[in-house]
Amino acid sequence: MINIMLRKIKDQFKGVAYYALGLLAYTWLMIGMFPSMQKFDIQEMMRQLPPEMSKFFGGDTGMQYNKIEGFLSIEYLSIFFVLIICFYLASSVGAAIAGNIESKVAQFDLSQPISRTKYALSQIMISVLFTLILVWFNALIIKVLCSAYNVPISNSGIIKFGIVASLFMLAFIGIASFLSSIIKNKLSVTLITVAFALGSYVFLSLSNIVDKLKDFEKLSIYFLYQPQKLLENGDININHTLILASIFLIGLISSLIIFNKKDL
Repeated sequence: MINIMLRKIKDQFKGVAYYALGLLAYTWLMIGMFPSMQKFDIQEMMRQLPPEMSKFFGGDTGMQYNKIEGFLSIEYLSIFFVLIICFYLASSVGAAIAGNIESKVAQFDLSQPISRTKYALSQIMISVLFTLILVWFNALIIKVLCSAYNVPISNSGIIKFGIVASLFMLAFIGIASFLSSIIKNKLSVTLITVAFALGSYVFLSLSNIVDKLKDFEKLSIYFLYQPQKLLENGDININHTLILASIFLIGLISSLIIFNKKDL
């Protein structure tokens, strides 16, 4: 099992480094641009937008664009940060079960004295490890770049954001794990997971516009992830974190059960 895990780490290390560079570049762009953007009254500019568009981007939910927490949330952390890491974790977890079955690697690996549960779990745990590294690397570079550009931001807020963002990404790993166990194609797992992430964001945004959808906003997984509030106040909603952890565990356990019964 150790050899299998080391092989997966080696296979993914270079790709994870590219994702980390992407996160660094995007974060640097946003924070480097923020001091210049502060000279404009971004809040007033948003008020000039049509009400529906303003609501779609969180204008009626207390979003403060003139503060680094609000600016990062709307321009980066709410969607692009999530999609970048979702592309990685969905591809990695998709390869763990569906991809290995598709390429016949699983059949070869399982010819060794290792149970299916340990095999799948070892693969998915590498995805968990690298996902957490990417989340906390992003949190670290936010702090470093804010210090470099003299932009004040709360250390406690960054830590609390890292905790909830980690659980948020783990929830997507749970979803991707379940999909990987029932779908035979790695690419399909990746596309469905990323589409779910994007669709959930759009649904929550639409619930701010369409009155009939307002009562259904809690159906979006993004309702459990509010980066501005975390960065500003460090307020962690325990119920939300428990739901995110439950999604991860249910998805992971379900995938292991299905994989153990699956014909290879």
